[in-house]
Amino acid sequence: MAALMQALRKEHADMAVLLDLMDRQIAQFQEGAAPDFDLVRGIIGYFLTYPDLYHHPKEDLIAERLRSRAPEQAARLDGLHSSHHDLAYLTRRLATATVDQMVRPGDEPRQWFSSLGRDFVDSNRRHMAMEEEHFFPLALQVLSDHDWAELDGFVAADRAEIHVRALHDAVLEQVGSA
Repeated sequence: MAALMQALRKEHADMAVLLDLMDRQIAQFQEGAAPDFDLVRGIIGYFLTYPDLYHHPKEDLIAERLRSRAPEQAARLDGLHSSHHDLAYLTRRLATATVDQMVRPGDEPRQWFSSLGRDFVDSNRRHMAMEEEHFFPLALQVLSDHDWAELDGFVAADRAEIHVRALHDAVLEQVGSA
């Protein structure tokens, strides 16, 4: 399997761990206990940066290549790019709700935070499931070894990701010990 696809699947697995942790924090909060806001902020901080700067652009490269190789099949993925934007918007709203809950705790901010948190977790899980079940298999079926080699080369050329990947790994390590 192409290195790029392996990296995307690893990133999905990492995100799933963070979503599970967020899910537990939201459930705890809905039961009336205070969540670990440091953990919640760390998870949101990760989702505010890594997916939009590094993960989704890689998927967008694959989608562009798919559109050039198999436009009819790739048409099923037309909502992928807008879905990435929707997830970013939802993450920003959750970040705002988190700060609001920390600054002025109460029932109204609690409900807003819980609702947005649940939507954030569920939307990200649905999005990743769609990619794993439809987008990735289509890409693996349609794209050639030459396509994957070119795509891997584009991604490898992005050296800035090395620094963000180190941050990504540090956040996951810190979250794992929480």
